[in-house]
Amino acid sequence: MDIPNIIIFFRYLWCFLLLLVFKSPISTSLEVIIAHTDGQSVNYLYWNETLLLEIANSLTSSVDWHKCLISDIQNCLEEFPDSLILLDLSIDIDTQYSISQICINYSIVHLVYQSKFKFTDDWTYSMVPSYNEQVEALLGVSSYLYWTQGIIFTSKENYWMTDNFLDFSSGFNFLTIESESNIDELVRKVVFRLGSTLYYVLSGLPESLKLQNSLYNAQLLEAGNGIIFNQESGYGCITEGALIITDFGYEFVNSPEEYFKSSAINLILNLLSQISNEISQDLARMLKNKLKNHFGESEFSLVNIQNGERVIVGTIVNGTATIFGNITFPGKASIIPKSTKKILHLSINAGTTNPGASPSLTQKLGSMGSYVAIDKINESHDILSNFQLDIFNYDCGVTIFNSSFATACFTNNIEKLGLTHLSSYGSVVAKGTIQVFNQLNLSLPVIGSANGDPSLSSSTNFPMYVRIVSSLVYSQSIVCLKAMGWTKAAILYENSSWGIPVYNSIIKSAENVKIEIVNQESLRVIAAGLNRTALRNYKDQIEAVVNTQARLIIMLVQCPLCNYVTEYFYDLGLRKGDILIFGGTPDILTYLSTNDTTLYKRQEIASSAFGFNFQYWIGQIGEEAKSRILSKFSTPPNSFSCDYYDAIYLAGNALDYMINRGQDYKNSTKLMAVIRETQFTGCTGKVSINKGSNDRIFDVIIIEALKIDKERNSTIYVVGKFRPFSTNLWSVINSMVYADGSTVKPSDLRNENGTCPFPTKKVKTFEKGRIVLFSVCFTVALITAVITFVIWKKWWHISVDELREKQEMSPQDFIVGLTIVVEFFQLASMGPDFSVISPFLYEASNTFSLDLGNIIEMKNGIFWIIVDGVYAGIFVWNILCIVVLFRLDEKWRNYEIFRFLAWLADYLMPILGNLCFIPFISICLDIFLCDQSIGDRFTDSFLAKDCYYFCWKDSHLIYAILSCFALLSYEPLAVFCRPLWQELQPMLHVKAFPLFLMVKTVAQTTFIVLNKTIKRSSDIGHGIIFIFAMVVYIVFVFKFKSYNYARFSLWEGLSLIGVTWLAFLSVVEIEISNYFYSTIAIISLFMGWLFIIAFGLWVQYKKYPSMLFRPRNRNTSNLFKFAFTFGKESKTSLVKFNGRKPKVVPEDLTVD
Repeated sequence: MDIPNIIIFFRYLWCFLLLLVFKSPISTSLEVIIAHTDGQSVNYLYWNETLLLEIANSLTSSVDWHKCLISDIQNCLEEFPDSLILLDLSIDIDTQYSISQICINYSIVHLVYQSKFKFTDDWTYSMVPSYNEQVEALLGVSSYLYWTQGIIFTSKENYWMTDNFLDFSSGFNFLTIESESNIDELVRKVVFRLGSTLYYVLSGLPESLKLQNSLYNAQLLEAGNGIIFNQESGYGCITEGALIITDFGYEFVNSPEEYFKSSAINLILNLLSQISNEISQDLARMLKNKLKNHFGESEFSLVNIQNGERVIVGTIVNGTATIFGNITFPGKASIIPKSTKKILHLSINAGTTNPGASPSLTQKLGSMGSYVAIDKINESHDILSNFQLDIFNYDCGVTIFNSSFATACFTNNIEKLGLTHLSSYGSVVAKGTIQVFNQLNLSLPVIGSANGDPSLSSSTNFPMYVRIVSSLVYSQSIVCLKAMGWTKAAILYENSSWGIPVYNSIIKSAENVKIEIVNQESLRVIAAGLNRTALRNYKDQIEAVVNTQARLIIMLVQCPLCNYVTEYFYDLGLRKGDILIFGGTPDILTYLSTNDTTLYKRQEIASSAFGFNFQYWIGQIGEEAKSRILSKFSTPPNSFSCDYYDAIYLAGNALDYMINRGQDYKNSTKLMAVIRETQFTGCTGKVSINKGSNDRIFDVIIIEALKIDKERNSTIYVVGKFRPFSTNLWSVINSMVYADGSTVKPSDLRNENGTCPFPTKKVKTFEKGRIVLFSVCFTVALITAVITFVIWKKWWHISVDELREKQEMSPQDFIVGLTIVVEFFQLASMGPDFSVISPFLYEASNTFSLDLGNIIEMKNGIFWIIVDGVYAGIFVWNILCIVVLFRLDEKWRNYEIFRFLAWLADYLMPILGNLCFIPFISICLDIFLCDQSIGDRFTDSFLAKDCYYFCWKDSHLIYAILSCFALLSYEPLAVFCRPLWQELQPMLHVKAFPLFLMVKTVAQTTFIVLNKTIKRSSDIGHGIIFIFAMVVYIVFVFKFKSYNYARFSLWEGLSLIGVTWLAFLSVVEIEISNYFYSTIAIISLFMGWLFIIAFGLWVQYKKYPSMLFRPRNRNTSNLFKFAFTFGKESKTSLVKFNGRKPKVVPEDLTVD
């Protein structure tokens, strides 16, 4: 049996026993008719049959029971005419009136369990107060508390009470609890949406207990809420601050069982003692008198749950409440909850205080948008129709963050932070606010308008923060500059938590779009908050910007410091049109905001300044918002007003979405997730948060420019619009008018003569850099000598057979001969400068050595293209060496790639290992040519090959590391694989002696090192040492031979003599240095070379017969073509070094 039936049973049982005790002690028996609708009604009356018999047996008279169906009541009364009482157990209240009329006609007392209205005749009585009386009591308490709205929870069994409520008030929402299982869903999907703060519970006991838990879990029983129960639903009430209306005298009854045992039976025994001496023959009259005394005016008690205990705080008689105790409401609140729509609280940092600095009105003006947005939502109910929004103002810092100040500021009113907080537009304060919330263990969504700090974009680092703007405006503005045709710029930023991340964002964007930042990185930053005098301590930074000759200056300095920097530019001699300052549009306006004695300087420099901004007050919504702000505050709004207007709507739309779907909007994590998914059209256009970021997806960036005419009048106009998510990224609105009145973009540099981005007079020799250069170069030479000796001693201490029989000249033989010619020019480029003697030969030699810096201007990244090419060549060389050394083409002969690489190695290894040895080593060592500087630090030194790159930082540091790895991998393999290659070529007849190859490696490395070190200090000294080293090298070549073919050995030695002769004439030219000698030198050079060539031809003709002949069907052009393409002679096998087995050449790689 369920609890409601138990309650009904107890009520009936109590009334039944009451009738028993009213009978006379005389032997007259009391006849009672039990009227019921079916057997079940009778059954639950006798549910506690033992107790019923126990009480009945204690009486002195007997009771005659007569059972009767409600439908047959008329016949029952005629059948039992002596019956005095009709106990009406029917559930249907609507039949009570008709049965009551029948009982009056038969002069029989009609007892019902509960009626809809209170009966006024003398024959019908309700055992408990009627529904009408209970509703009057509830409304009496509501009237006292001024509660005129709320939600009434009823069950299906109590629908009569709901009807009575409708008769008294229409300001309530009625929710019927169908079953316990649907209560959570009812609260989540309906109660949330209705937005009521007051609840009336008129359901059965099981539903009431479940409902309390559900409301509590949904955080709907907090301060500001009110809840009231009738007696049936209030049994076992556990809700702190709840009100319970009980029958008078039964205030502390917590269950139907307790009510029956402790109250009903005691009352019956009391009544028995009262009538024990009142013996009457007129039982009917006596019953009516007793019933009138017992069922008089209804009186109720008002009970309040305080600290888990029931406390009587008032009474209700005839619908009038009298309160004599202090009432506590949910959340232990003492203030009576208001009978209004539920208020959703938000908060905003909308003050003017900057701790330790001057106040700022910017945030206060911006916050006007939030107040207007709240007014509009509360008035129009376009969202949150059943709720009201309220906002609490904090004053915890605008642009300057002080941790202790902010912590105290928020802590003092921590309970008023609400569901979301709108932070300051200042990035520093926004980030600091999040840190304070974390320290206070507050999980609260924060919405900001700070676009300065890109680090705030991270949803991983700042999961409870989003912003109505985007930091991408800075990086995307650089894209706008590129679209406008700019390729170079100087940048100046302040060292602050705003300036640093913005700078990093712009630098990254500039790299992506290929805009070159020309001023030295170490001289780009100045301290924040400087005055005019303190700024002079950063003259190096300001002068560095000026010295770059850059016309475009990206200014990431907040004002008033930006004003002082602009004035400094004027003091350094810059004038109108010399530079164009680029920043945010509000910063442009500040150049002209202060009318002081230096205004003319700022007007001069800021002419044609331009900047970026978001688009505000868009469409009808934007215009309406602007109009409302002007009407409410009589003050023109700023752009932040539009941001904060949308910030309120962002929070409001997210709350509306959650409430309408029954989601827990008080769960801050879930609320933040919905905020991130919310989309709407607001004051700034379409608003949505970028997935995976805290930034708002923006549609348009506008570029605005400042125009100052001859009368010093200023105007700002829109130049163009940038749409990052449109196919038409950049659209011009108005042509940019530059300082000279032209609409043609000026040059990127004020001086386009290709000079370095600093004055020549500031360049000086950097001794520390020179020490590093010398150390690296001589370390390379030493390592090369050691490695070469070890490899020669261990593997290549062998000889090569002399070429004694004539052989057909192969492409491989041709490559060996070509090597002698190429190395002649390469060695010449490593010697003294001979550009005056023969510019043509000078350029040719530098071309063969890839020393193109002496031929073309190494700017616009040309040098780095060469470096990247060298790295690629070394990488290919390493791959080919691995394939050859580990015989991968044989181990994995089924893989075409390895057979192809082995074939490729036959022709590329002599080129990459011999012809490219000097260029590769030279270019790798060029990365360390950082012995000139414009300062005293390592990072002040610049690269000799490209003065736009400063050393030992950023990309240069990466290249230096890569060069070290390249040298360590390339040189040892070159030393080992030079002789290996010729051993792998069965068609090669002319072979170099391994000893010669070893010595040549050391000699070439030595010449490179001398070129990179001694030559930079002393041309004469370098020339003398170079000549001496060449003489030693020549002696070795002629004494020990270089090739197994005498003619090749002869020309190897003669080529070295030719290089030495050129070096000698160059040293003399350097010492004498006049035009007359230059003419003699060039004549002497060619005469000497002609003599050497003639001598060589005579010697080979007389002494060294030809051992190679060319076939008739192959000429020199074919050999060239053969050597430098992927063609290959028909051959079936190659005998590899160290007993390598022959391999089959793929047919598709064979040339007929």
